[in-house]
Amino acid sequence: MYNMGGQGTVLLTGTANDNVPVFTENVCSNEKMFFSGQFANLSRELIHITFQGFGSALSFHKHDLRAYESIQLFNVPLSTVSIHVTATVNPLAQISIHGMGTLTQATDEDEYAIMLAKSHMSEALPNSPVFNTDSYTRVNQAAAATFDLVTSTLLTDFAVYKITVSTAGANIVDLFWTDSANGNIGFIGQLNFAASGTFVYDFPDSMLRNFNRQGGKLRASCSTAAATVIDVIGHVVQAGQ
Repeated sequence: MYNMGGQGTVLLTGTANDNVPVFTENVCSNEKMFFSGQFANLSRELIHITFQGFGSALSFHKHDLRAYESIQLFNVPLSTVSIHVTATVNPLAQISIHGMGTLTQATDEDEYAIMLAKSHMSEALPNSPVFNTDSYTRVNQAAAATFDLVTSTLLTDFAVYKITVSTAGANIVDLFWTDSANGNIGFIGQLNFAASGTFVYDFPDSMLRNFNRQGGKLRASCSTAAATVIDVIGHVVQAGQ
């Protein structure tokens, strides 16, 4: 059996040069042995995976793994696997990749030829994962101010499913993402209330994610002192997902 990193899943941090792998692992040193298994990108970032074989096939394939994509190998003489991750806007952003499979040794030249003739690779691109809506936050605000709604840690980011904004009077409410230092702003939307009212942002099951990744914040601002209640429903996403 083969499990990437000894346990199946590894957590990796990107570099500025995606030509340099951030992770390399020996899979097998016997060229008569065949690998059958799968490597899956568990994150929403584009990464690259390189397969090395033996002899003239020392580096025979470099593949782009899109968000949540996997590549399946069957009866491939595989020596090593390398992962390339480009750093995102957040240099601390991490991705997870999962690898597992089996190793089968050919007993003679005839069996080797048959197994090699049946070798192939294929890719699978599933839908984005659906996270639990298990994080509920309510923030009350009664002043003209800018304030935090959800603050992520260095090992988490946040996915929003629904935001409900209720105000007791005229108000302009902005909702936006930031990084941990309140910079690199990405606006979600602006609500302009002429009087009291309620508005609901509904996002798809894949949810709206902070592009700043780990350590980012969901923030809001109010233009008046009208009593305002903001409810946020979502999910705390672990590093690498």
